[in-house]
Amino acid sequence: MFILIFILILGLLVILHEFGHFIVAKRSKIKVEEFGIGLPPRIWGKKIGETIYSVNWLPIGGFVRLKGEDPTDKGANEKDSFYVKPVGTRILVVTAGVIANFLIGVILFYLIAFAVGFKFDLPLLVDHKFRFTQQVNTPVIVGVEENSPAKSAGLKEGQIITLVNNNQIESIDELQKIVRENAQKEVNIVVRDSAGNKQEIKVTPRKVSEDQGPLGVALSEVATIEYKTLPQKALVGFSHSINTVEYSGKIFYNLVKVAIAQRTAEPISSGVAGPVGIAQLTNQVVQLGTVATLQFAALLSLNLAVMNLLPIPALDGGRFAFLVVEAITRKRIYPKIEKIVHTAGFFILITLILVVTANDINRFLAGKALFEKFSDLIK
Repeated sequence: MFILIFILILGLLVILHEFGHFIVAKRSKIKVEEFGIGLPPRIWGKKIGETIYSVNWLPIGGFVRLKGEDPTDKGANEKDSFYVKPVGTRILVVTAGVIANFLIGVILFYLIAFAVGFKFDLPLLVDHKFRFTQQVNTPVIVGVEENSPAKSAGLKEGQIITLVNNNQIESIDELQKIVRENAQKEVNIVVRDSAGNKQEIKVTPRKVSEDQGPLGVALSEVATIEYKTLPQKALVGFSHSINTVEYSGKIFYNLVKVAIAQRTAEPISSGVAGPVGIAQLTNQVVQLGTVATLQFAALLSLNLAVMNLLPIPALDGGRFAFLVVEAITRKRIYPKIEKIVHTAGFFILITLILVVTANDINRFLAGKALFEKFSDLIK
């Protein structure tokens, strides 16, 4: 089931991305020679009007092939060619897919915001201040020790600690201070889950020693961001999309910094996923429910928008970069040079996808082996 959901989500996002290019090209009177789902070689194709609609073997993307997109093609100088259109029109056609993916994220976040009461919980992997919203950072339980006060009291992974003895908790340090001060005294802890359900739990912290904490929990922080005012709610789809893109970019930037400092690509490779990795994430997200699945789809759509806007040859961002240079210099890049750059970029991109996919498979097999070893130990 999760594989079908993964194919459906990724397939729809790709189709809508390519439809953005398709519809703007059509409205600009540019001939669309092929609308393809997946990358060649072709499995099936049918010509309707002037356009071939095809399904291809590599299910890792899609494409719209425009007349004159390759300036060395025959017919590139005809009036229905991409090549002869004004640079502003060509920029709009090239960026239409990115705009489509961004708008999909916006629409999905509007739906999700109404479902969750305009309040989102995001794991705080790096220090970050979200904009256009009200933010409170609170501890979240990410692990519970066996034979601990937390385990006995019924505290569970994923619960967010909001109150201790009626004191609002806004940091791990604050929580630890109150709990230590109440060692061997019963305290009232209010927790809530990701769905917003609250629960009051009574627990008696133990004395702290070198090998055990007072509650017996592992903690991280979660940022609870709430869009409260009318303008914030009215713009929540756009605001939360911008917040999500900024936060994701900051996380990736920190991964790159760590990789440079440690002189290894491991931090980046562990934080990047290809089709196999995304399928594994889909399996985990689907088990959390409809809202979590929609959030995952929105995040994936925004990531597709950002990735395609990067100035990488063969991607929309690479073509956009060439057009920006043309707009500034008012001179076209030599067609053969542009074709060589995009062709080389395409093969490099395919190689990177294969490397990332191999890394995803290795992580999956390593995790499976670890799980089987653990299962043998507890039998």
